[in-house]
Amino acid sequence: MKKFRVLLVFMILFLVACGSKEKKEASQATELKKVDFLLDWVPNTNHTGLFVAKEKGYFAEEGIDLDIKQPANESTSALVINNKAPMGIYFQDYLATKLAKGAEITAVAAIIENNTSGIISNKKFNAENPKDLENLKYGTWDDPIELAMLKFIVENQGGDFSKIVKIPNGDDNSITSISNGVFDSASVYYAWDKIMADSLKIDTNFFYYRDYATELNFYSPIIIANNEYLKSNADEAKKILKAIKKGYQFAIDNPEEAAEILIKYAPELENKKEFIINSQKYLSTQYASDKEKWGYIDANRWNGFYNWLNENNLLKNPIPENTGFSNDYLD
Repeated sequence: MKKFRVLLVFMILFLVACGSKEKKEASQATELKKVDFLLDWVPNTNHTGLFVAKEKGYFAEEGIDLDIKQPANESTSALVINNKAPMGIYFQDYLATKLAKGAEITAVAAIIENNTSGIISNKKFNAENPKDLENLKYGTWDDPIELAMLKFIVENQGGDFSKIVKIPNGDDNSITSISNGVFDSASVYYAWDKIMADSLKIDTNFFYYRDYATELNFYSPIIIANNEYLKSNADEAKKILKAIKKGYQFAIDNPEEAAEILIKYAPELENKKEFIINSQKYLSTQYASDKEKWGYIDANRWNGFYNWLNENNLLKNPIPENTGFSNDYLD
């Protein structure tokens, strides 16, 4: 009987302890602060670190419940500028026109260390450098900065920009249009379109903008934040970026597992698994050459691109140096 009583007391204490633990965990869960974070487009390997951080509990460790969303009707930049969402993903080149208009927005981290965008073309045309684009059909978004960048690298190589035939690009997937002959070349990101072309066995050539003009080694994509949010929630922004940084560091070291996590949160990518893994393996070498410095923006490169825009009168108002970015929230 004595042994039974001891056992009974032990069981009661055990159940109380379990209940306390469950209550504590539930309490901790309810204490997480929900913060909206907007993607720039559909989930892809640029975003993997975000989903890794969510899956691994890095946000929860910082007391944050990051709600990762795709923008609905308005663009990410418009929603962040108007403080309808505190943070999101954008691009330094597209950010230029916003900053030139005085938008209260700041880039707080670079997702990828160097610009991985460039020109892809059907391999049969042997366009191995910008000059080789002469007489080819180029699928353009008809953006003044996009066309100015293309003109710059073509003329730097002694080519004639006027000989490139500009065709409107109305497709989210340039590879389909290239394979169907709608146009012969386009501006794309290596990690997505070039690797997609390879996975589809579509033979293409590719060269980076940055290899033909250091001014064009801008940051793309970046994490942006509303200035008023940063002013009022500096510590929270630092916690969010701390978790995000850990997510991308994990993706650098574990590209295949990181790809699996991305697919878990974006199951529509399951039927493209091999492509996603290959894209992730490539980006694991591009996020940061030193993973401890992931996210940091080099002022010379940031200013170099905007100075180039200013010098070529591509903006209504010039952007002063050191405008629109901060590394303060990564410390």
